[in-house]
Amino acid sequence: MNFGTSPSLVRIRRFSFVALLAAATTYAADPKSEIAGPPPSDAETKAVAELSKLGIQAEPIAAGINWCTVIARPSDGKLDPKVFTLLKDVANLQELDLAGAQLTDADLAQLAGLTNLRVLHLEKTPTTDAMVVHLKGLKNLSYLNLYGTQITDAALPRLKELANLKSLYVFETKVTDAGIAALKEALPNARVVKGWSAEDVARLAAKPGEKKPEVAPAPAPDKKAIEGEIAEAQKKLDALNAEIAKRREARSKLTQGTPEYDAANKLVQDIKPDIEKASAAHEAAKAKLKKP
Repeated sequence: MNFGTSPSLVRIRRFSFVALLAAATTYAADPKSEIAGPPPSDAETKAVAELSKLGIQAEPIAAGINWCTVIARPSDGKLDPKVFTLLKDVANLQELDLAGAQLTDADLAQLAGLTNLRVLHLEKTPTTDAMVVHLKGLKNLSYLNLYGTQITDAALPRLKELANLKSLYVFETKVTDAGIAALKEALPNARVVKGWSAEDVARLAAKPGEKKPEVAPAPAPDKKAIEGEIAEAQKKLDALNAEIAKRREARSKLTQGTPEYDAANKLVQDIKPDIEKASAAHEAAKAKLKKP
């Protein structure tokens, strides 16, 4: 599986992980059972096992915690439709990363009942205005990434019911400042990030009364060199993904809460930053090929 992000999203991925841990600390004043989360149902246990067979791991957010996180980022964008059918039964799911997945309206509809979900990555997916309606029941959602999707201002009213939403990313979409302003009236505590276009940067850089400078066309990329760069980045990423798979397999054979498990879990966590860097490099190389 490809766990990658584009360079502009590495910081956001780190933020979402920190946000998830911060959310977990809000349970500190609650009984121990709420800190750990409810025990998984038989249906959830079965779904997690089936997801593992498909190469997708539902991992606890911390040792001894039932709340879990799932990263489902296939390198070719294609996920088995069974993945979404299984995910709907993972009631303790709090973070779901589907960035780059070629999901459909029916796929997203399967997630509508995951009311414990707090972090959802849908960047670079074909999510449309109509598909966003399936998110309105995710009452605990605090982070939503819709970067590079097909949404417009028409999608935003469907997010007004997400009272706990704190961070929304809509750059490289057709969402406008006016649409964001309307959403902020309903969700004043939400931070909506639209990003900057080349025109925005040029306009801000220009002095008052000065004609906006024309942006010179970029030179044509060296396709052969870029393809080589992509291949090299993919090779490194594949090696890291194979390594984390081995480490996860070794960890799965140990008992949670033991020193051996904690040591194995640390090895899994330690390699994740390297995967993020390799994924970012891979996405950056692919982005060069797409430039006109």
